[in-house]
Amino acid sequence: MLLLVVLSTSLAKAQNEAYLDQDLKVESKTSAFKLGGTENSGWDFTKSVPEAKYSSKALEATLEENNWRDDLDRYYPRKGTQSFVNIYVGLNNYLQDGDLPSSDALFTLNPLTSWYAALNFDHATRILGPLYLDWGIGASIQDLSFENTRVEMIVDRTNKSVDFVERMDRVGKKSKINMMHLNVHLVPTFSFGKYNSFRIGAGVYAGYRISSHTKYKYDDLTGDSQKDKFKDSLYINPFKYGMRAQMGWSSFDLFFNYDISELFEEEANAPRLNPVTFGVIF
Repeated sequence: MLLLVVLSTSLAKAQNEAYLDQDLKVESKTSAFKLGGTENSGWDFTKSVPEAKYSSKALEATLEENNWRDDLDRYYPRKGTQSFVNIYVGLNNYLQDGDLPSSDALFTLNPLTSWYAALNFDHATRILGPLYLDWGIGASIQDLSFENTRVEMIVDRTNKSVDFVERMDRVGKKSKINMMHLNVHLVPTFSFGKYNSFRIGAGVYAGYRISSHTKYKYDDLTGDSQKDKFKDSLYINPFKYGMRAQMGWSSFDLFFNYDISELFEEEANAPRLNPVTFGVIF
């Protein structure tokens, strides 16, 4: 019985292949087909099917001409300008006379809780050869969080001063300065390669302060949780400017900002501090 089944299957397969050989003919460049079954039906179609040709170089050139990529690489084009929407995440600190403030200073920051975040509309414009101009505009938020959580920042308008006072009558939880800026940057950048290329650059940036406030969280002597928030200019410079360095590969970049302008206005009686920020661009 098993032998009969095998023979029947082989015979059916052979007949099927013979049928296909007689009725189906495939050509590499031209195919013909009929609808209606007769020559007089009026439904006889014949068309030429061109060969499909694929060229990776041609596709790559098209992408470059349109200045876009179908992946997440930060693409520096061969010509023209490529645009990105970038997220900046980093940490803040500041320098006093070129050094970090001593641990005894009341305004010393905790760099791990002094964070920086920004949303930028950035662009890369080819200038010549491997030289590009990385430029953009965006908004940033900066937290300057004091290491000593008992410290309260006090603004004295009468004496035009900014003071830092350690409050021993409370248990501090968090004390910080918060600032928001609108920023622009111009960074000449060398990009070595095509897409997943190493790049490095240095340039300048500037910002305008759009808001600032202090926030002080603590427990009072009765153990109740309190929060003081003071919205004010805080004698913080309305404009800032500085030097910027960045380097990256593919869709990953590092940036470093150094404020040449001081944190507080020159006429204010306040510590002479220059903010610095280090972080990652996504």
